Amino acid sequence: MSTGTLSRGFESVPVVRRPQWGRIVLAATLVVVSLAGVWTAVARGTYRHGPDQPDRAYAIARETSCERIGPVSRGGIGFYWSCTADLTTDEGVIRSVRFQLNELTPDDAGKPVPVWRSSDGFRRAAGKEPVVWWSVAPGIAFFLGIAVWSTLRRRRKLRHRVTPWQPTTRLVMPVCVLAPGAGPGTGRGSRKIAPTDWSARRYWRLAGSIMVPGAIVAIAGSLAGSADAREILTTLGLMALAAPIWLFCFTPRSYRSNSNATAVTISAEGIGWYRRGETTFMLDWAEVAEIRLTAIEHDGLVLRVIDLFLTEEGAARRGELRGLWQLGAQLGDHRLPGEKGAYRLPEAFTDAAAQQVRSAMAVFRPDRYREFTAAVEASGAPPTPITRGAT
Repeated sequence: MSTGTLSRGFESVPVVRRPQWGRIVLAATLVVVSLAGVWTAVARGTYRHGPDQPDRAYAIARETSCERIGPVSRGGIGFYWSCTADLTTDEGVIRSVRFQLNELTPDDAGKPVPVWRSSDGFRRAAGKEPVVWWSVAPGIAFFLGIAVWSTLRRRRKLRHRVTPWQPTTRLVMPVCVLAPGAGPGTGRGSRKIAPTDWSARRYWRLAGSIMVPGAIVAIAGSLAGSADAREILTTLGLMALAAPIWLFCFTPRSYRSNSNATAVTISAEGIGWYRRGETTFMLDWAEVAEIRLTAIEHDGLVLRVIDLFLTEEGAARRGELRGLWQLGAQLGDHRLPGEKGAYRLPEAFTDAAAQQVRSAMAVFRPDRYREFTAAVEASGAPPTPITRGAT
């Protein structure tokens, strides 16, 4: 199950749906293919060489054997020659050296090949050929593709065109499961809550989906006949097996939430909402009549939304909230109606985040908080709102 938002012009609606594995696999495949293409192009461009330059030679190499490596190697995708040669320095010292990625080929058998010393060993002493377009085109296309994708995504989210939200289902069987408290709380300070707090289950499910292919690649690498293929496959497998480490650093799991991008703040003074690039506000409790968390379950999915009911004075003064007025939601393939007379926070809340909201409201303003449960009915009937007096 995935939570998030769907664009609706100025704002977005809360959404909960099953993971779109087709899109995930397609995106992962495109990333892998793009990286492999960039890697291959860079390797081929790096090891291309022009005519030999004997005047720059540190030693002379004479080829003794060659091995065809591929289709996966440190040179990316493709087949290369990896040759062993006897290296003779100016002092007459002879040593055996292995050259990588077509630095030497069977065509060099019986020929003296000038080499020089580099930071990573020995390289053929030859001039560099001019860079050809195909050696840089994949890298340029990769980064341009990322730039175009991010630009289109940002424009789609921020475009100023209101698309009417058409509900396809109605809410049925609303039940109040938590009534308001007797009076205001005594808490101080504030609590910042991210709607999509990363759970351990979500984290390890993602890590496992990376570790399993990594283990397969590592096993395949250990069985590979070529030393070069064994090295690269084992390295890739170990990187995937280390997914729990780098995922911890690059996902919200490391700091438990993504509250730097989206968060609801509950304090003794009021309730606030922050989302980068969209509506941000802070309401005093005098402007808030009720905070309602509604959990809607259908077909194994649970949508949790928070609706704000404002006082007449608060609604009149808060024109910036008009984009949240009676905002709808999406649960699976069903479009749900907005709540009549309410402003809805444009994000679906996880169970962990809902518990944090419940706890914060119990501390600060239990008298302004209620919880409801409801179900959906796939029919053409008009939507049934949960009115403020429902029980």
